Amino acid sequence: MGQAFGVGEFSQEVLVLCADETRVGDLLLWWRGLLESDDSSDGPFAPYRIHEPGTTGGLIPWGTTRSADRFFWQVTDGAVDAWPVLAMQVDTQGWNRYEMTATEFLYRILTDTGFRPYTVADAVPEPFFEPA
Repeated sequence: MGQAFGVGEFSQEVLVLCADETRVGDLLLWWRGLLESDDSSDGPFAPYRIHEPGTTGGLIPWGTTRSADRFFWQVTDGAVDAWPVLAMQVDTQGWNRYEMTATEFLYRILTDTGFRPYTVADAVPEPFFEPA
């Protein structure tokens, strides 16, 4: 997504992170910040941990919403394009796991009115993108 669109926001709701240190949506900046705040196995991302380079497993952030929901890739032993999406609802501290790519997940958020609890399709029937 980051390669196709760059840093920006979809439908004024979903910020997609990418590697661009000059922008507010810099993936590496977010990732470093989350690593610093993830100090224990019962920390804010429990039962998961933020991925530490050089290790196996963990979460890598790729997006967030205006309502502060957060979206991650779950690092697995499989191919990168097969990593599942884990979504955290900040209001409930609840996790949802999706066996789909981040691109499909984003598409469903933007277009599928039944994709609860993350859909914005009811409020924004025509998805659009605004570069950051």
